[in-house]
Amino acid sequence: MRKKVPKLVISFKAVTAAIAMENIAKSELGRIIPLPAAIGAGCGLAFCVNPKDEKEILALMEKHDIEYSGLHTVEIYEARS
Repeated sequence: MRKKVPKLVISFKAVTAAIAMENIAKSELGRIIPLPAAIGAGCGLAFCVNPKDEKEILALMEKHDIEYSGLHTVEIYEARS
């Protein structure tokens, strides 16, 4: 049975920002997910990362000038391996 774990979910106003994030992160830091209903604002896509990687991901986004609309800590199911 899968369990819920805390994740940092980054929401975006534009789909293009979400796709850009996916391209620069290369799945090493996180993955694109549908925006969780608990957040309910933005373009419908989000980037999900381990909360311990917050500083690294924010630095990467700043370096590549990717705008985000919010940072949210949400409990979601672990990805299947």
